[in-house]
Amino acid sequence: MVTVFRSGDDLVRQTPAFYVNATKRLDLQLHRAYVYAEKHFGGQNMYIEEMNKNTRYAEVAMSPSGRGLLRRAPPSTLLPSVRAYPENLVIR
Repeated sequence: MVTVFRSGDDLVRQTPAFYVNATKRLDLQLHRAYVYAEKHFGGQNMYIEEMNKNTRYAEVAMSPSGRGLLRRAPPSTLLPSVRAYPENLVIR
């Protein structure tokens, strides 16, 4: 098994560099094909905007003041009476 990241923190720490390389590939190898999305959506490019947003979030999350940002509990979307899995699959 190949381990790419040592931990979740390592993954977040490497996110900005990943996006820098991805942007280079989008610009050079794919000849800025994302501009077609900008034309289609009237100037907005949600793909690039989300890449930039994820990069900024990763940078803030790895800063000393943002360390708690990645320690979230997912929201519960099930009613209290609904089981997420069959009871017979629970190992006790």
